[in-house]
Amino acid sequence: MRRFGADYPDDAIGAAKQLIEATAKLVLLKRNLPVDERQDLPALIKQAQQALHLHPAAVPPTRTGGSPDNADSIKRILGALTSAAIGVAELRNRYGTGHGRLAAPTGLGSRHARFAVGTAATWCELMLDTLADPDAPWRKAFSTPAPLADSEPAASL
Repeated sequence: MRRFGADYPDDAIGAAKQLIEATAKLVLLKRNLPVDERQDLPALIKQAQQALHLHPAAVPPTRTGGSPDNADSIKRILGALTSAAIGVAELRNRYGTGHGRLAAPTGLGSRHARFAVGTAATWCELMLDTLADPDAPWRKAFSTPAPLADSEPAASL
């Protein structure tokens, strides 16, 4: 994505959206949850984040001496990151590849591509790191978590 962002920002933005979608589906599959192929990306993002206890609405309130995962600051960052991932999908719908466009969108530059790719990478890294973390809150909430295979990398972006 980073390589063709300077010359083909619409392709980079499209790839960033696809990366978010693929990561969300992977999380759901690893958590043994159903994946609806017709689901729109905002709903898919929400479902994947909920599966890992990363959706800001699902994070329990801060308790004295509690986990940093419950801190109000984490909830704010998660909310912003959720909005940013959804924003990548919206950007792709307006300016990215797909939809059988007759002409390439105008006005996009490499900075837009880097912004979308960086946002997607941050969201995906958080999801994959949390999925792989043996101490993540989602693992403690369930008695029989779906373990990752030892051969699977936590994140390779």
